[in-house]
Parts: sequence; structure tokens; C-alpha cells
Amino acid sequence: MNDKYYIFPGSKQQEAPPSPSTSPTLNEVGGKALSLIRTSALQFPVPPGFVLTVSFFQPWLEQIKQSKAWESFLSRVASADPEGSVTREDCDAIKKQCKKILRLNAEQRRYIQDAIKAAFGHDNADHLGIVAVRSSSPEEDLAGSSFAGGYDTSLGVTSAGLQDAIINSFASLFDHRIYLYKIQHGMVADTPRIAIIVQKQIASDVSGVGFSLNPNNNCFDEVVISSNFGLGESVVSGTITPDTYVVDRFDPSNMKVISKKVADKTSAIWLDEASGGTRQDPNKSPTAQALTDDEIMEVARMVADVEEQYFDGSPADIEWAFHNNTLYLLQARPVTAHVPLFPEMITERGKEKRLYLDLMVMTQGFSDPLSTLGLDIWKTSLARMKPTMSTEGFDGLMFNIHGREYMNISNMLMMTGGTAMVNTSLRTYDKSLDRAFASIDLKDYTPSYVPEGCKGIFGKSIKQLLLTVPNILRGMYFGKDSMLQYVEDTNALLEHCHSHRYPDDKPFMEVYDELTKTYEAVLPQVGGLISGLISKALLYRMFRNCEGTEDNLINLSMDLNGNPTSEMGHLMVRLASCPEIQETRTSDEFLKKLKEGSFSQEFTSLYSDYLKRFGCRGAREIDVATPRMSEKQDELFDTLKQIDVKNNQIINVRERRDKAYQELLSLAREIGKEKSFVHHASVMQGVLGYREHPKYMLVVVTDACRRHALQVAKGFVAKRRLENEDQIFSLTMDQISNAQKDEAIDLLSLVRANLKPVEDVRHVKNWPVLIDSRGKIIRGKREITEDEKNKEGLLIGDPISPGAGVVRGRAKVLMDPYEKPLEAGEILVARFTEPSWTPLFINAGGVIMEIGGPMQHGAIIAREYGIPCVSGIDNATKLVKDGDLLELDGSAGTVQIIRDDCDMNVVSSGSK
Repeated sequence: MNDKYYIFPGSKQQEAPPSPSTSPTLNEVGGKALSLIRTSALQFPVPPGFVLTVSFFQPWLEQIKQSKAWESFLSRVASADPEGSVTREDCDAIKKQCKKILRLNAEQRRYIQDAIKAAFGHDNADHLGIVAVRSSSPEEDLAGSSFAGGYDTSLGVTSAGLQDAIINSFASLFDHRIYLYKIQHGMVADTPRIAIIVQKQIASDVSGVGFSLNPNNNCFDEVVISSNFGLGESVVSGTITPDTYVVDRFDPSNMKVISKKVADKTSAIWLDEASGGTRQDPNKSPTAQALTDDEIMEVARMVADVEEQYFDGSPADIEWAFHNNTLYLLQARPVTAHVPLFPEMITERGKEKRLYLDLMVMTQGFSDPLSTLGLDIWKTSLARMKPTMSTEGFDGLMFNIHGREYMNISNMLMMTGGTAMVNTSLRTYDKSLDRAFASIDLKDYTPSYVPEGCKGIFGKSIKQLLLTVPNILRGMYFGKDSMLQYVEDTNALLEHCHSHRYPDDKPFMEVYDELTKTYEAVLPQVGGLISGLISKALLYRMFRNCEGTEDNLINLSMDLNGNPTSEMGHLMVRLASCPEIQETRTSDEFLKKLKEGSFSQEFTSLYSDYLKRFGCRGAREIDVATPRMSEKQDELFDTLKQIDVKNNQIINVRERRDKAYQELLSLAREIGKEKSFVHHASVMQGVLGYREHPKYMLVVVTDACRRHALQVAKGFVAKRRLENEDQIFSLTMDQISNAQKDEAIDLLSLVRANLKPVEDVRHVKNWPVLIDSRGKIIRGKREITEDEKNKEGLLIGDPISPGAGVVRGRAKVLMDPYEKPLEAGEILVARFTEPSWTPLFINAGGVIMEIGGPMQHGAIIAREYGIPCVSGIDNATKLVKDGDLLELDGSAGTVQIIRDDCDMNVVSSGSK
């Protein structure tokens, strides 16, 4: 068979579907045509047609590549900024050249004549009938790319217009939108390829699109169908609001429509069957349901069948049409934008479902996966510390898998005390999470049996709690002094981790065990911080009948003793105030002077103390693969230079805390509670700050593990067992330890195997917090008041730092803490924050986050520094632009985007 065209196996003249050996490849015909060829071979009702292959258009490409427009385009593509250098005009010049010089040659016309005869049974191309002409790029309609709406499609094409339609589709290969899509998705832009489909045009009575999963909630068991009268162009182009139907197929034998939204479909596009082309006419019954209930089910079954038979169970997106009561499949492609689940976590359709909570997103605030070694260390450490995180797998309480950490909520519900834990610990952690739980019935996710991994956990938890009771009692009586032994022991561990170097040949697992053994031994001592929580609750109870005390109670808990992140902020302000920082202009100059020993002894000692205590910290610091601040001292200098040493939150916070203390003390005297107030305030302020200290110490241990891992990696690289040192972070602790003992182990094969599942989902940027085993993302909705509905530019989230007041300031949107400076008083807008963002809080006038509850890093630091903070605003980093004037209310959880240039002063007390 020739390589210039292929017909669809369902076409009239095809006697039998082609064998795999004669089937075209993706590179020959592109994604769209390949799906039509293969679905037609599977006996789906695909209208007859053919595809002109990439090879067919090689002569045209050679002609275009001889043009000056192409030469100019290539020179710009090769520039340092290919995205910004190539303009729309550059691309339009090539498209214009296509339409000016390209024509079908004699050989191409002969191939088209043969294809028409094979596909439609016509002997003459002049009697083609009416067809649709559309692109089929090898990069188009794939799992990782769609190019949706990028290439030109011609509808209602007659024989007379066939050449022009083919030229138009070919020319769209050079469209500026296509070029930008390729550059932004890492594709090669200077080797264009295209195939073009010619297919019988169906004169649709009703048409539309169908998804085998619900794109609104990611549910694998809900088919979503959109439809309008006439051709599907009105649906896919978005010119009207179509009807939308949702079909539940959780039980495949009992599919049912669960939602119908019948829209006011003002117009439709119709095929002109007499002369070709299309026309747009008003719908006679715009509010009539476009599909009958039986037709909805017919389309839903087709969508489900395409998913199962062609895409092997992966989500599918189809275009379909009804003509004279017959359903046709017009296109089939993979869904390119959805959140996949790892196979180990998926339950079969129709079987008991599980509910999963992504702990990385909820507690740490970032979506990116941990490294293989990072997750291994993190999960092992947590399992040793917390019985509720000690069992893994489908019947366990945790899924630690491919860089992600999930809690199996369903199995937790079967554990003694599990339901109470969900209601009192998880639902109170974050308001948006609470709303998500409130939107579902947990009975739908409760197993019918007690999973093995749930047994005995309650008893282990009680035993662990009993170990902390003496420390809780000591905390209630002695306050800050009760933490002295803990501080002494953790300081000794810090000193050991900072100064000790293990032999390179010591098995990695042994190093980890030795480091964590001491860490685990001191952990029960930190149980005393529970006494701080008790005292805090008693203080709130003490003043519950006193008006106007809530702000002071919040301010009383700012800048607490023992919080390592807060202490890091204070030390950074001290360093930033030193002449050595103030008078040094660049990081290069700073590092040179530091190496030469040019700085004062006082500064050098202070700086060394900072590196010793906090050099282990950094972005995504719980991951052993992440470089530490001590490794990036140029960035540390730049951060110190950005701190406004004369006007920052740390200067103000202690003054506000002390003022709150005095006002509450005076009130306590009035109600006869002075002694009780003094005691509980002392306990709370002396103990509660240590709540972040265990995680900080785990980061210290992780940093020591990192240094040993890199030592081991140097040996592996020297022996060519690894290509670079960072590859060691793509191995587990056992794999490293075993490889240290056995040089026959193929480390690169292990690295590739460990990375593949992570790379398969690398395209997912924002992982949901709560998702079930059938892919459904569980979200809750915050109720909006009538006043809020009527306010333009109002963003609504959750209050994170009530009592911090209302502040106005200019927005600074950051996706990375080192992306650009945050000036004093600016409002930080971020998807999330973690300890590496702490320096930015020193200058921030307010903080807005997409993710993070009251116990997440950003919330804790905002309260510590008394900064107005709002979280839970979806897409805040897209809705707010740099320089927008914002009014942030930390108590109401709202952000008002102010369009005009208003007074920049703070508008209420409590903010700086």
C-alpha cells in the first residue's frame, strides 16, 4: 500500500480492517486520523473518509522552506527567547506564502483521486459530495497535548473547494497559536509536520461532545455530554451554551442520567446540503432538550465503549453526531487535562470506593512529588513517630507512593476512634477541608470489613499518648522550664548532625537509624506542648464573657518561645541589620569577603550560628533531595538584602504581644483571675511555640542524611554506577545500602524504574487535597452572602489570622520565594508557603494563599508576626496581578481588588 493516504476501514470499499502490519503509524497520519482509522476498524460508526499523510505534504514543506519568510522565522526560533522573538506577523507571513504558492501537483491529484474512489466509491473527484477537511498533526490529540482549536477546519467542502480547504489546513500548521503551544510544551517548532483528513460531512440533526470522565470533578464514573442542534461546531467553538447531561456509570449495568442542564441555545450551525458550506440560524425551540433521554444513553454508551475498547480504560473525549436517528463517531481523543490516580489506589467500577487525603498538599502546602529517597525517609520517620501512619497499602492507613503521601480515610473510619479522629482532627484542620467532608456521606466510603492495617492502631496510639502524660503534667506546672531537657537533648543532636561525618562506606540505612534513634528518644518530651494548648483553651474560657478580648488573645500567642521558624526570622533581621550586609552590594562580593575572613568577628560568629541552626532549611526542606540554604549562600545574602530592617513585622510583633498581655492582665485583675491568667499565659507562651520543633529537628536529621547520601553518590559516580550525584535521590534507603555492599546491582535501571511512575504524572501541577478511588475530587463550597455577591473584585477565602486587622497594599505574586523581591508593605500572593518563605513574611503587609489551613506554615507564621492572612482562594495567583491594590481582611477572610488608585494607608487597627 502507498504511504500517501490511508482510508478509514469502515469506508465502503474496504473489505476488511487492515492488519497491524499495514496500519499507519502516528508519525505518518497524526493523532486524530489514527484514532479514526482504529475506531473504524473496531466497528464504531465512523463516517467514511481518508487521510493524506505527512509524506503527501513533503513537497509543500520543501517549497515553504525555500521562502524568505521561513528563513526569517528560523532565525528568530534560534534566538535566546524563541517565545518572545517570533511574532504573529512572522507566522502570518508563512501562512500567506502557503496560500500564494501552494497548489496540488499532478501526482498529488492522482493520489486524492485514488483515495476518493477507495473511500467513497466515486470514480471522479468532481463528484465528491460534501466533506469536512481538518488537520491531523503527529503532535495533536495525544495524552499530553491537544492543540484544541489551533488548526483550521473547513466544513461543508465541495469538490470545487477541496484544494483551498486542504491548503488552509496546511497553512494553519504555521499559525502563531500553534507555534506558542509547541514552545510552551517543550516541542520542536522548526520541523513542522501535518496530515489532513477528508471525511464525509454528516448533516447533523444534533451533535456535540462527550467525556468519559466528568471534567468538573474528575470522576471516572460520570459521562458528561454537551449538545446542540445542528453541527457540533457551535459546541466546540463555544459560541453558544449547550445542554449538559451527566450520566452515572458506576454500575455499568444500570447507567442513569443524574443531571440535566438544558440551556437557552439561541442558534445552531447547519450544513447547506444543496451547495455546501454552513449557515447559522436561530433555533426554533432554543430551550428544548437537544437529546432525548434514550439518545443521551446511546451517546453515553458510545463514550464508555470508546474508552474501554480503544483507549484501554483511559479517559476519552469524543465528538459525535445524530443524523436521521443514527449516531456517528466523528472524533476520539484522550482527555489531556485530568488528575490520574496511581493504579494501586484505584478500585474497580461498581466496587467499594476508598477516600484519600493528600497529606503533602494539606500539611506541607506543595504539590510536587517528593524524591524517591525523600519519601522513603519521610514516611519511615512518620511511621515510627505516629501509629496512625505506620501501616501502608490498600488495607493500611497510608499510601506512600511515587513521591506522594495519602491517608486512607476509608480505612481510618474502621479503626477504633477513627471517625472521631476525622471529625476532630482533620475537619478542624482546615475550613475548606471541613466543607469538602460536609459535601459527602462518609458511609459511601466506609469499608464493609475491618482492613488488616487498622487493627491494633488505637491501642498503640493510647500507649504513645500515655508516654507523654508526665511531660504534659510538667508543662502545666513548670511552663517553659518543662522544656529544658528537650532543648538540651535536641541541641546535642543538632551539634552532632552539624559536625559529625560518617565514613563513606557506612550503609545509608545504618546512618539513618543512628540519627533517628536519638531523635525518636526525645520526642515524648515535646508532649509537654499539649499543656500549652490546654492553657490556651483555659485563657479563652477565662475571658469568654468579656467583650473585645479576642484580638488580644490572638496577639498574646504571637512570636512564641521555642518556634524555630520564628527564631530564624529574628536572627535574619539581626544579620540584615549588620553593616557587613548593609554595606555589601552583591552576593559575589559577600562570598569573596566571607572566604577571605574580612568580616568582623561578631558578624562571622552570628552568621556561623545562623548556618549551624538554620542552614539546613530551604524550599521543600522535608525532601532530602532539596538543596539547603547552606549550599546556596548567594541566595541567602540576596534574601537578607531584601529585608527592610527599619520597618518590618518582627519589630512590631513583640510590642503588640506585650501590649495585649498588659491589657488582659488588667482585665484579669478586674474579674479576680490574675494569678490564673499569669500562670496560663506563661505556660502557653513558654511551651506552645515548640509545636513546630519536632518537624524542624526532622529537617536537621534529613540534612545530615543528605550530606551522607551525596558522599556515597560521589563513589557511585566515580565507578560509573550513576551518571550524576543527584540520581542517588531516586533510590530508596534499602537500594542504596544494598548497592554499597553489592557492586553488581544496576543502579541506573533502579533509577529509571523509580522515576517512571512519577514522570507519567509530571504534567499534573495542582493535586487535589481530597479524592476518591474513582478519581472524584471532593470539594466544598463556602457560602457567599448577598453583599459579597454584589461586590465586584471580591475574592472570598478563609480567615487565617483573625485579629490581625485589615490592610491595604500592592500585590506581589510569587510562585517561588526567590523569584523576585517583596518590598516592605506589599501583600504576598502565593499558592502556598513553607519555611523557606519565612524571610518574605518579615516584609509582608499581608499574605494570600490558595492552599493552607490554620496549622500550615504560612498560617502559623502569619499569626506569629501578626500579619493579616487569608487562605483558600482558588486561583489567587492568576486572579491577582503584580501591582494590584488590595484590601485584605484577615478576620473576614476576604480580599478586595481595588481598581482605582486609592489611599494606601491601613484602614483599621490591628494591622501595621
